[in-house]
Amino acid sequence: MDPQTIEDDLRAAMHAGPPPVPGWPDPVARVEHGITRRRRNRSVAAVAAAVLLIGVAVTEPLVRSTTPPPTTLATVDATEQAAEPLIERRSPRADRQPCRLDRVESLEWIVQSAPWGPSTGFALRPNNSERCTLSGTPQLSGTNVATGMSEPITAVSVGPLDDRISRQFPATVDPGEPARIHIRAATTCPEGQNPRSYRALVLTVGTRQLKLPEFRVLTDVCGADVSPWFVEPPLDYAPLNATVQAPTTLRAGQDFTYTVRIDNAFPRDYELRSCPVYRLGLAAEATDAWRRITCAPTSIAAHGSMRFTLRGRVPPDTPPGRHKLTWLAALSDGEAIIADMATDGAVVVIT
Repeated sequence: MDPQTIEDDLRAAMHAGPPPVPGWPDPVARVEHGITRRRRNRSVAAVAAAVLLIGVAVTEPLVRSTTPPPTTLATVDATEQAAEPLIERRSPRADRQPCRLDRVESLEWIVQSAPWGPSTGFALRPNNSERCTLSGTPQLSGTNVATGMSEPITAVSVGPLDDRISRQFPATVDPGEPARIHIRAATTCPEGQNPRSYRALVLTVGTRQLKLPEFRVLTDVCGADVSPWFVEPPLDYAPLNATVQAPTTLRAGQDFTYTVRIDNAFPRDYELRSCPVYRLGLAAEATDAWRRITCAPTSIAAHGSMRFTLRGRVPPDTPPGRHKLTWLAALSDGEAIIADMATDGAVVVIT
């Protein structure tokens, strides 16, 4: 049989009757239908993406507009001298269970970072997950420099503590809060007693011996006055954040302007009953007296901010080098605002 005849018969049979498999559509039409459907899906997806992009472009400005721009409330001359404000502090804590000192091996040396900050002195953070109390007076000992022997240091009284620092006795502290002591050297010796010098100072608290930082020594003393444990209650802070923007390089004796921005991070308005009384500090010293910003009392909108442009001065005797510029404000209800709390102030270089 002629091969060409067989091929012709097969072609005629396929086109004359129904498809070889019942219910199976024409293969060519099926492929064409699939291509059309994919093109239509891509078109729908493109249109949807365009609509989505348009929606983002329209709604994004609406989201941004919910945060009001900063309100400028004062200029460099809109201030006046003010009396020292009363700033509230955390209320005293009732005595709790004794603090645990396991895993506490030494005391840290806390350096005052601003005129209103913590006093310089020794502190430890008890190993407690709950509020606890550290009471009593520890015993101080050290290595006698002349003999090389460790010995107790005579406990003496050199007068009352500085009452400008707020202290609560005993030291009832929250987790992470430091308990403090104050050590003062007795530099006046009784007749016939020779002064001594000590290094490797150690405090005995109960059964624990806690090392003081190695760089702390007592030189030419006739004893030491060790205070009982106490806590310096933190200030009562307003629910506001503040930042200072100032020139990064300043000269000793220079007048300069700086900007303070106060932000309300909460979703509700903060009522400002009176304008803040503030003080600028540099190198742990106040640079000026307390001053009041003269502005109309208002409120800070939810997620809003206020901006003050103020004048400052670098004391002429400020040593050159890197310093922290600190800013504290007090409100009428005694709440405090401290700028740049996370960094203990804004860094400036004095030339």
